[in-house]
Amino acid sequence: MADAVPESAPAAPTARRTVRLKEVAARAGVSINTVSRAIRAPATVRPELRRHIEAVLDELDYVPNRLAGGLASAHTGVVGVVVTSLLYSEFAAMIEGLQGGLARGGLSTMLANSHYRPEEELRLVRTMLSWRPAAMALIGIDHHPRVPELLLHAGIPVVELWETGDVAIDSVVGMDHAGVGRAQAGHLLEQGYRRIAFVGGVRPHDHRAQRRRDGCVALLAERGCEPLVMTAAKGGTADLGETLLDRLLQKAPDIDGIVCNSDVIAFGVLRGLIRRGRRVPEQVGVIGFGDNEAAACMQPPLSTMRPPRAEIGQAAAAAVLTRIEGGPAIRRVFTAELIARSSTAREAASAGTGTATSSIREIKS
Repeated sequence: MADAVPESAPAAPTARRTVRLKEVAARAGVSINTVSRAIRAPATVRPELRRHIEAVLDELDYVPNRLAGGLASAHTGVVGVVVTSLLYSEFAAMIEGLQGGLARGGLSTMLANSHYRPEEELRLVRTMLSWRPAAMALIGIDHHPRVPELLLHAGIPVVELWETGDVAIDSVVGMDHAGVGRAQAGHLLEQGYRRIAFVGGVRPHDHRAQRRRDGCVALLAERGCEPLVMTAAKGGTADLGETLLDRLLQKAPDIDGIVCNSDVIAFGVLRGLIRRGRRVPEQVGVIGFGDNEAAACMQPPLSTMRPPRAEIGQAAAAAVLTRIEGGPAIRRVFTAELIARSSTAREAASAGTGTATSSIREIKS
């Protein structure tokens, strides 16, 4: 479910002021042809001159216009979407919801992947803006510092997806990821686990994973438990999950609860626990994030947090359409749903029922 959070909305996007090539050339002290070559064929321009021109481009927020001159003030009816990853279809249902909602408003989507690299995000945003999109959608609220400035200068609707925060470029639709980490840890505590660790692949620019980790650690500390963290600065895989489990057991062999950054990490953790003769959930409880399609098929079935992916995508599309029509910016906060399965059912396992219970939702596996 989502709660609408009232706030003073930014004004409707204003029309962009187009910076022309001749302005860049004049500021850089070179010819228009040299600027054009620096943009379209950078290898043909001396490196120091190219860097000087690029600095001027940044200073003026210049975006190349790839439309015909007569269409320079129009938009293409396309919404540019920049995601941070395409692995494991993490964002598939959300993008599907976004695309469907935009299509009903007569808009198409253009998708690109930044691979969690801020410089690549900046390049993609600049490229998409050169095609004069009707709006832009970005995953997360943490961006290359030049990205918000470019988007604000473009004067088009912008929606940030998947996460919410106190500061937004324009509209924002997503979840509180620190709250997700707190909910994961809280569920394990409710089930009687006390020696709990956070395990996962946490890349340097995966701010949402970092916030889930921090939320988990904060709640454990508040409840008087010693927080343990075992992470690696790389993307999550099942093999990484098992590797991190090995390191964790060497450091804390008495561990009895594991909060995983993702379901894929949790798959490796479960595999590793079974190989090492640890009984799940009697000796160790495991919870993931994402509700991957395979989560319910694991043995034991994996408890996890289910993000409302489609709902976030649909709400983001509605925000874009509202903004295009001159309406106010939108901020919507969604809550991930706790799906309690057998991997955390310590009480039920002790009673011999094999059924997981949760104050939020009950799933029988």
